[in-house]
Amino acid sequence: MSQRIAVIGSTGLIGRQFLESIAEGDYEQVSAITRRPISSLKQKTFINQAIHDFSDLDQLREDLKTDVLICAMGTTIKTAGSQAAFTHVDHDLPLAIAKIALEEGCQTFILISSIGANPESSVFYSRVKGQLESDIQEVGFKKVHILRPSLLLGNREESRPGELVGKLIAQPLAFMIPWKYKPIHAQVIALTIQKIIAANEPGVHIWEGKPLFKSG
Repeated sequence: MSQRIAVIGSTGLIGRQFLESIAEGDYEQVSAITRRPISSLKQKTFINQAIHDFSDLDQLREDLKTDVLICAMGTTIKTAGSQAAFTHVDHDLPLAIAKIALEEGCQTFILISSIGANPESSVFYSRVKGQLESDIQEVGFKKVHILRPSLLLGNREESRPGELVGKLIAQPLAFMIPWKYKPIHAQVIALTIQKIIAANEPGVHIWEGKPLFKSG
């Protein structure tokens, strides 16, 4: 079944990897909703790069007329500048956009979350991620898939020194690390997303640990 796909967080590691991994004809329509053009997608003319500054979310409505919305939005507290700004980017914006997409007919929401996400967590980052997971499940989508990768591998546009240190430590020891905490490449996540879309299974699904790797 041909489906329309929209991606928010298109310039991030996973959003960009997913868009780069697909080919013309894979889907009926693909929209990359982004704040700035993505140079690596210039040759993929079948992808509509919808440029928005996210100041007026109603302007996104036309681009959110989709069957599947992939949410790969995310930042760091350092980049955001404060906990309030981080919450706005990692919780408030995705939730508001999800509600608009549902109003426009979207039935499937795929959320890139994080290992340890829990609305009751004492860790601020994990608590915000967990709260978004919880709130998204209440929006009303027929199909919700939540992916909880651990440390992500791949080339980011932005530098994250803490993540780089984690990769240097974790990669050589990956065979000793439990599946839930193993580093995972963005390419695997991109393939996982494609398989989730193809399966088209209703309900709420949490992907983490070994199943997340196997599905890729």
